[in-house]
Amino acid sequence: MRRERGATHTPSSPTASLSLSLSLCVCVLLPDPRQVLTALTLRDFWLEDILPFSCCPMFMLPRNPFDEWPKWWTMTDAPLSGSTRTAGSMEPLYWSPASPVFEMTHEEAQKLPQKVVWFGSTQNAPKEVVGFIKPQCRDLPFLLQSNFDVPAPLKSKLEACVRLCEQGQPADAWDAAKIRKLLAMQQDCLAAFDECVSQQRKKEGKAKRG
Repeated sequence: MRRERGATHTPSSPTASLSLSLSLCVCVLLPDPRQVLTALTLRDFWLEDILPFSCCPMFMLPRNPFDEWPKWWTMTDAPLSGSTRTAGSMEPLYWSPASPVFEMTHEEAQKLPQKVVWFGSTQNAPKEVVGFIKPQCRDLPFLLQSNFDVPAPLKSKLEACVRLCEQGQPADAWDAAKIRKLLAMQQDCLAAFDECVSQQRKKEGKAKRG
């Protein structure tokens, strides 16, 4: 047998190898107690909430646009990367200046590459939702926040859209005429928003060029 000078080799015993393997397996398989508790109780420790049993309603629950609960819309143009789904883009759909949980301050909103308008109503919030709304933003028939100056005509259209939902009844969701009216108003709001953002971009471009 060839042996390198100064080198020694001590073969490991099968028992030692098995013991080491079992120890590593235990370390890998031993879960964090919080993970076990979350799996058994469906508890979200970050938001102190109970997770849904199924992942199906995890992101967005079905809503009647004419129910009595708060309504909240977000309008945004595409960021500089071209899509909010591109890596490095902040998606302002859950985050807003109105929430203490998913908070985006006005200062932070100004740094977004896209123009954003958050608007809606915060009246009749269920107790499970109240904690997601800042105290000064609660119980308002109309709330508007943005990271640019919203002109009066656009604000009026947004407020009218919210008012239509607030004054409706849940049964209106099955009224084709009222749904068409709501969709038309939303489309009008989007068109006005796009025009407003386009003008804002032109002003900013002229200001940069001096």
